[in-house]
Amino acid sequence: MILFLLVFFLFIGILLNHLYLWKPRNTASFYNGNNPLWFAHRGASNTAPENTISAFNKAVKNGAPGLEIDIISTFDRVLLCSHNFDLERETDCDGYIDELPYHRIKGANAALYWNTKKESLPKLEDVLRTVPKHVILNIEIKSRSFYDISAARDVVELVKGKNFINRTIISSFNPLVIWYVKWINPQVLTGFLYNNLDYFFMINVVHPDCLHPTAELVSKGLVKFAKQRGLALNVWTVNTKPAIDWLIDLKVDGIITDQIEFFST
Repeated sequence: MILFLLVFFLFIGILLNHLYLWKPRNTASFYNGNNPLWFAHRGASNTAPENTISAFNKAVKNGAPGLEIDIISTFDRVLLCSHNFDLERETDCDGYIDELPYHRIKGANAALYWNTKKESLPKLEDVLRTVPKHVILNIEIKSRSFYDISAARDVVELVKGKNFINRTIISSFNPLVIWYVKWINPQVLTGFLYNNLDYFFMINVVHPDCLHPTAELVSKGLVKFAKQRGLALNVWTVNTKPAIDWLIDLKVDGIITDQIEFFST
């Protein structure tokens, strides 16, 4: 009986420590005092096809200190930059990226609805080759189900191999992805994306380093909570000057926007 009680209280102590006494990694080196870190949402997505090399290059040329990039893994584990699983949304191909091998997708035209030359969905590794060393990356891993975490290991290994770990945040709406990234490599910064509060409690389970809420959920109370816990607060997707001014006054850490003119002036 005594042994059982010892094991029980040890378990409770470990559980409480995990849930309430954890600390995120220090992200101070990512941010510049009172000024927010700007992330170009899917690159310069208002002036170029989103998540393409041209969109990322245009954002960087316009002064973007950070890029937000969406990642989906193909059936044969090629990491592609795309927000949508279904190819019909933005390209001239059909089917789902995660159900097709790369050779069936590489000819897709991601600039289908733009008056520009044909452009493919880029591989993440090709984007990493073009991004200047001063640019911070926010790589969002997309998943179609809670247990879809297959891309996480490949993203971590790629940014590690390309020496991008110290300037990359890996984010996801899927808390299991955040947990898996932390389990693979605790040195990788992670951001928990959310657009409702149903899964907010999961931060005490998966221990992200950053909170990535939609702008509608930001409040003074959330900012205070994030500051107290040492969590960076990167807000999406903010495209109006009044909203941006309000967030700057609240002293959020990062702002994700489609409007590259906000950080190029």
